Amino acid sequence: MSLAKDTPAKMAAKGIALVAFLFMLHSGYSAREFLLYSKSIGRQDLKLPIEIVLECLGALAVMTVAIVVGVGELKPISYEAEMKRYSVDGIYSRPSFQVFNHRGRFLRPLEAVSPVAKK
Repeated sequence: MSLAKDTPAKMAAKGIALVAFLFMLHSGYSAREFLLYSKSIGRQDLKLPIEIVLECLGALAVMTVAIVVGVGELKPISYEAEMKRYSVDGIYSRPSFQVFNHRGRFLRPLEAVSPVAKK
């Protein structure tokens, strides 16, 4: 996707998604630091503070909405929509349908296949 096609709303959504991602990274770092601190002081209850959990969930919700808004127009994924672009002749003439190494060589005797005749 080129930047020329991005509307200001899409660019704002991408910026918001980036900020939300940074908040998610911060909440992950805070959770790790809290767990390390809790283990170092010998605390047995390793329950995360509600602030860290809310920061992570809020950032996830904001990032999800921003990505959905900023993604733009979606393409159809149906088989019919994809096959409208091709003709039947173009589909069946692809090199992937041409098989050169198949089991037919095992159905004929080796003498008939080998170019050098046995004496």
